[in-house]
Amino acid sequence: MFLGYLIFIFPVVAVISLLCYLPVYLRGRKGGRKLPLIRHLTVYASIGVVWSILFLTIFWGGLPEHFPVEYHFLNLVPFIWVKETYAMGFHKMIQQLLLNIAMFVPLGLFWAAAFPALRKWWRVMCGVLLFALCIETVQYFIGRSADVDDLIMNTVGGVIGYGLFKLLDLCFQNKAWWKNAIAR
Repeated sequence: MFLGYLIFIFPVVAVISLLCYLPVYLRGRKGGRKLPLIRHLTVYASIGVVWSILFLTIFWGGLPEHFPVEYHFLNLVPFIWVKETYAMGFHKMIQQLLLNIAMFVPLGLFWAAAFPALRKWWRVMCGVLLFALCIETVQYFIGRSADVDDLIMNTVGGVIGYGLFKLLDLCFQNKAWWKNAIAR
């Protein structure tokens, strides 16, 4: 799955992210602001992370041919997997929970790096929570499962990403390239 993502989806995500970043870049140039290349890459990467998550959660495997879809699964009971193993089996379920965390770690990291307004942990948490809630809502309506545990794990991943940003900031706070990357 990951190799398929790298080979087929990564180039598509890169181009879509570039198209999304182009207006930001042009607006900055029109305003006379000349940003360092590393700053452009930081913002571009944050856009790429958003599109990657959207492809992995919404578009991977294709959208349903017909709407409305007949299948709807909604779990609103947090941590039900502790008591009841899903039909996929325990190991697959744990793998899926860990992947839900890992998928959102880059989002927390790059949002904090790209957007100075998100340099507080609770702002990143709220942003990631809202983004994950939107994804879970869409998944419900396109015939995939919507699960509160996914929402919790995604949010945990975003907060871990923010923690990674703070660790990197602590390590590189005096480096010029880091200051340029995060617009400090």
